[in-house]
Amino acid sequence: MSADNDAIAFYHRYAGKAMPGQSGDSCHLLAWHSLDVAAVGWHLLAPERPLTQQLALRLGIETEPLRRLLVFLLGLHDLGKFSRAFQEVLKLTLEGMAKPLGKPYLERHDRLGVLLWDAWWRQWRREGVLHWPPDDQTPARKLLEPMASLMAPFFGHHGRPVVTGRLNVEAFYGSDAQVDDVTAARDFIADWAKVVEPHWPVELLLDEEWLDVFRTLSWTIAGWATLSDWLGSHREYFPYCERAMSLSEYWSRALGQAESVLQATGFAASPDPVPYESLAQWFSADITPTPLQQKAEAISLEAGPQLFILEDVTGAGKTEAACILAQRLLAAGHGEGLYFALPTMATSNAMYARLGDLHYRFYSAESRPSFVLAHGARQLNEDFERAVMAAQPGDNDYAAIDASASTQCSRWLADSNKKALLADVGVGTIDQALMGLLPFRHQSLRLLGLARKVLIVDEVHAFDHYMQTLLHQLLAHHARQGGSAILLTATLPFAMRQALVNAWQQGLGYESAALSSTDYPLLTHSGQGAHRETPLATRPEVMRRVEIGWLTQEEDAIAEVSRGIEAGDCIVWVRNTVDDAIRAWQAIRDIHSDPERCLLFHARFAMVDRRRIESDVIERFGKTSTPSIRRGQVLITTQVFQESLDCDADRMISDIAPIDLLIQRAGRLQRHQRGERQPPRLLVLAPEWEESPKADWLSRAHRGTQAVYQDTSLIWLTQRVLRELGAIEMPDAARELIERVYACSIDEIPEALEQARLERSGMNKMVGSMATHNTLDLQDGYRLNEDFDQWQEERDVGTRLSDESSVNVVLLKRQDDSLVLWADGEHHADMLSQCRLRESQVRKLAELPERDAESWEALQERYKALRFTRPWLPEEDDDCRYDSQWGVELARSEQKR
Repeated sequence: MSADNDAIAFYHRYAGKAMPGQSGDSCHLLAWHSLDVAAVGWHLLAPERPLTQQLALRLGIETEPLRRLLVFLLGLHDLGKFSRAFQEVLKLTLEGMAKPLGKPYLERHDRLGVLLWDAWWRQWRREGVLHWPPDDQTPARKLLEPMASLMAPFFGHHGRPVVTGRLNVEAFYGSDAQVDDVTAARDFIADWAKVVEPHWPVELLLDEEWLDVFRTLSWTIAGWATLSDWLGSHREYFPYCERAMSLSEYWSRALGQAESVLQATGFAASPDPVPYESLAQWFSADITPTPLQQKAEAISLEAGPQLFILEDVTGAGKTEAACILAQRLLAAGHGEGLYFALPTMATSNAMYARLGDLHYRFYSAESRPSFVLAHGARQLNEDFERAVMAAQPGDNDYAAIDASASTQCSRWLADSNKKALLADVGVGTIDQALMGLLPFRHQSLRLLGLARKVLIVDEVHAFDHYMQTLLHQLLAHHARQGGSAILLTATLPFAMRQALVNAWQQGLGYESAALSSTDYPLLTHSGQGAHRETPLATRPEVMRRVEIGWLTQEEDAIAEVSRGIEAGDCIVWVRNTVDDAIRAWQAIRDIHSDPERCLLFHARFAMVDRRRIESDVIERFGKTSTPSIRRGQVLITTQVFQESLDCDADRMISDIAPIDLLIQRAGRLQRHQRGERQPPRLLVLAPEWEESPKADWLSRAHRGTQAVYQDTSLIWLTQRVLRELGAIEMPDAARELIERVYACSIDEIPEALEQARLERSGMNKMVGSMATHNTLDLQDGYRLNEDFDQWQEERDVGTRLSDESSVNVVLLKRQDDSLVLWADGEHHADMLSQCRLRESQVRKLAELPERDAESWEALQERYKALRFTRPWLPEEDDDCRYDSQWGVELARSEQKR
């Protein structure tokens, strides 16, 4: 602080951040932090940025006036810190700073900011403090709702919208002979308005249609405000400063510092896309595109947001076709980046492996786009990771109820699933995108990450009804935000395709016309109120017929595996539950002459072992595997195999499952050309066929399958159609196979199974309603409904209704007298030591002994991401254990995929 305390502005007596007792400046003035954050936002909203242009286009405001208004409001985000109650929490004893008045800090500073603003903005408007147009005579009452909507994204910068309730200003703001809190805030706003000169679109604020558009965009604006706050809180680039100066002088300094932090973290500029030329541009080889890829190259793009649904057989090159469309969309200005959304972490790994460095081909060499996989086990661009997650001096949390921005930033980015949404090219699970619809703290950052991205969603047929409902809402919002989407699937029921197009058109504000085509393969293209359905040809080499055989006992399946081993084939057996897979694997190992040629692969492994097993599976069953390597190999696996790995088997057995999953599994049977082999034949382990089954028909012999697929009518219909057709024939029978299972009438279902179908139908309606109930009303804007607070911390909502909440468990082991990570010595050891379990499973694990608390805290300090995991010492757990060959073994067997 300046020695001449009487001469400094009132607002320079307030700190925004503080660490008393540290060397150098022990606090950062509130005015300076406010301008730091605003400077970051200023650069992020540069007029040439596509996001700025999209916001300006939708809001009908030129880019520069829009930038000035939003950045001015962003500078007010911490207005609540002018509260003497907040200042007392910082415990500063610097001369000249606002002195304690005994005000209790019982509310978060973001809420106190709303309180102050709501109480005083009308008077400040009259006094000219806000730089309001002097000739405007609009009654304040007409501006109440518009101003509340306008300010909500800025005061809600800590991850959720806030309201004041029945708080009163006097309880938290005060004055003494030296300084008055409200006057200090007023003076700051007045001087800040002179620096940035906001443009208030008064006429637009009074237009209800304009307000509706703003409310829709307010989620993205809230994400921009949060990101600006996080980056503006980076002490390496914005060091503490106690010195008083004019706002204009500090503003120049803050703009330079903001430019540096954006350069360091990869947010300085959007990557520069290059036009698509040909597949040879990507692979440096003369490759003949598939019919689907040829259509992706030739189809006419529309002017606005557009949806593509690609339905084709396995091997048709859907991923590459999606990349072709994505690159064309990027080059045409329809987006700045990509997000590949996959059903599971395993599919994320597979997509990462398929893309390799392909993402570099979308952009110019100078762009250096960041590419983040959905978890930290492998990341292509570790510079981005280091920059965003760089260690920095931490700001003290203000109170138990109020974490600092740097703390919240570290916590959010510790989960690289979330970080993938902010990268130029992200590969992650669909859950990370869907969570943008739900009242999770900082969900607006997810929506910001998706805004102006091409969203690519793979295997959309695999979503249950709850997830489908969420996906429909995500697509509608993405369309409203101006984004485009590409959906990939091998098989999709007609009704599901229609629902996806309906959701997209609804987001654009159009009534959707009915689809009509039953062709397969098919490319559906939906744009501004219109759609096209384009039938596609199929390459002869991917047209196939897989004969179906039937087994009724596990012993029969084991015998078939044994015969395949003797014949020198490689065999895959896909089971429906982890426990069934472990049991089968143990039985096969007992009869195999070379047990090392038996692999077990499921989702309950620590990442270090899962990565190793995936690598082994690719080596033994992948496209480049040799006959000598493949001979006698056996893989016992679960759905992670069909959903992820580009492998093929000479022989395959599968537990009975709904038809679309069996089609997927059959797609891995003799997938690649390997010379002469027996015709492909899928053996299905299922109950004895019964024309008139009893209600327990499935559970009697296949309890695990019944637990996973509770609608037994789907299983029975699948068995019926496959028995009648005798084969899975692609593409000719694709529509018949799918529609005869998913679109049949209740009259075709045996009476004993009708209840299961009716229960599923009722459950679908219920979960659809539940999904709608759980999701935020994105059209209503970034605001809090005081009658029903969806943001209550105790509310348990998720992206998958059928799954419990899951927990990241980190495996530890003892070394001498301290704890080390399970994958100690490995790069990314903290991530590689983790596995993900359901909450009910985690409750079975032994708690960490109290004597290890200090050692565990030391690990958490070294590896920041561990702060949000559950520690486990498998070697000292009497009931549960971990083995690198079969994964987590729980105290009591559980049926689970």
